[in-house]
Amino acid sequence: MPHTEEALNSLSRQDLTEALCFMDRCLKCENNNDFNRLLKDFGAYLGFEYILCCYMHSIYRRTNKVNIINVSNPAEWMEEYERENYIWHDPVRYEIERRLDKNEPVSFIIWDSYDCELSALEQKIIERRNLFGLNFGCSVYTNSQSKDFMLLISLASRTNRADKKTEILSGLLIQHMMTARKRLDTTALVSSLTYREKAVADWILDGKTNWEIATILNISENTVKYHVKNIYSKLNVSGRQEVIAVMLAVRYLSL
Repeated sequence: MPHTEEALNSLSRQDLTEALCFMDRCLKCENNNDFNRLLKDFGAYLGFEYILCCYMHSIYRRTNKVNIINVSNPAEWMEEYERENYIWHDPVRYEIERRLDKNEPVSFIIWDSYDCELSALEQKIIERRNLFGLNFGCSVYTNSQSKDFMLLISLASRTNRADKKTEILSGLLIQHMMTARKRLDTTALVSSLTYREKAVADWILDGKTNWEIATILNISENTVKYHVKNIYSKLNVSGRQEVIAVMLAVRYLSL
């Protein structure tokens, strides 16, 4: 959803200043609390009190695990949403899939303004959501062109409706939010490595073989293989090239 110069010019000076501040905060996010406060403050600036974040460690695939961060949605609603597996039948999810089929890697969705007829279960989800005060809302998503991440942010309110400013600012910031989320998750994986595993991973990044790493660290090659196996497990990878990709991501996403 690229924005034209005309659309950007429709924003006030304050809106543009706030957008730059949010971009800067994305760069400076150091932990999950920083990220959640960023999302909550962004929603508040636009007049939304309920915020939800969902993401995948891949481009969107229906069968892949969805990570859900409940920033400020009612806890009772989120418990019901998970218990009843609403995520598989949420009309927002169907709308995302429809737009992805049209090759829209980034898009803005206003809730309940769908072109297709909703099923009885989809209608039920909307009715149940409204009972918890999420009467009006919108979602913005980005599906990484590098095929390694998908992020969705949902904003909801009892009284406030999404407007053009919401759409433009969401589109401006969603890529920055995705980069921040990727950096935090990747850094957390690398932080789970022990001191010795981190040393081995750094030498893998430098292209060293197991024998060379054993010589450098003055340990046996079998010990190196043991550490490599643990590195694969902790980083959720299956080979040295993937280890290199993760270590490079931490290095460059943290710049």
